Amino acid sequence: MTFSHDLAPLLVFYVAVAVLAVLVWCLIVYLVLRLAITHGLRAHQRWIDDGKP
Repeated sequence: MTFSHDLAPLLVFYVAVAVLAVLVWCLIVYLVLRLAITHGLRAHQRWIDDGKP
């Protein structure tokens, strides 16, 4: 089984797409977690400001 040099650009393309997909997925996870944590902290601050310890 030999590696064809004609397939090298295609392999590079597939690897680049996979890396980009992972980076986009990580960015989405980061934004969702950031939004959830911010929402929780704001809700907790409102709860404390209403006088409930």
